[in-house]
Amino acid sequence: MLESIYPVAAICAGACCVIAIIAIGDNPRGIDALTWLERTRHAEVGPSSEAPGQWSRALRITGVQSRLADLVERAGWKESPERLSAFAVGLSGCLAVIGAASASILGLAGAPVLVAIGLAGGIGLCSLALHSAIASRRRRLAAELIPLLELFTLELSGGGSALSALGTVSTKLQGELARDVRRFLIASQVVGSVPFESRLLRYSEHLDIPPIASLATILAASREYGTGALQGVRALATDLRHAQRRDLITHSRKALNHVLLPAGVGVLLPFLAVVMFPAVTALQHNLQ
Repeated sequence: MLESIYPVAAICAGACCVIAIIAIGDNPRGIDALTWLERTRHAEVGPSSEAPGQWSRALRITGVQSRLADLVERAGWKESPERLSAFAVGLSGCLAVIGAASASILGLAGAPVLVAIGLAGGIGLCSLALHSAIASRRRRLAAELIPLLELFTLELSGGGSALSALGTVSTKLQGELARDVRRFLIASQVVGSVPFESRLLRYSEHLDIPPIASLATILAASREYGTGALQGVRALATDLRHAQRRDLITHSRKALNHVLLPAGVGVLLPFLAVVMFPAVTALQHNLQ
């Protein structure tokens, strides 16, 4: 059975040699994986007249690069799409080789199935981690929005414009949302730039956080029609606080169920068995 793994090992070794030769020839000064994967991200061409890497060109042609860049930005990661895709491909290859080796050693007939599962598993794990990071960042930003709105209502109640009050609040808070709000406020002060409300609306659509879009709508109506933003912001903060309380109650109930069910199965049933054992044995003797 061990002979069946030799062709797979030979193919993998040959592929590694080919990739090493291409990498060395692509950069005569030596192997630089980061430069090789991110060469298309540099605007200037170096003194060695290096062309864009084949990996980056393939990602750009297939449309994977733009999609991965959008997902990485939404997740808040600092990794480039090239490095993330290279890691996913490398992990899939490792899992595929492990699956083929396991099938050969254990004498299983489904080696191609295990290889396919390994290839799909590597990409699936990376995709799951990326989407989990996006959901975690969305929840964190939604949680940071509630104290920002509450402080915003206090600043508005003291008088002044909405944007100046929001700028004051964003400088007093620490967090990613406050930093982004400050950045949008500074960028909107440039003459001829996109208004703050439009920037905030695109930010909410990009991260899929509807309360931020509601805040942008309230600020836009206050600026265009001269209406007060205090009541709208206060109602929005109250709704978000109530929604957070409901989510906390739901999460507490689920956690209680997760504790009570194992306790009932692992503690209550054995206790009932111990208590009822004498009565059951006595009833059995009487029936005999």
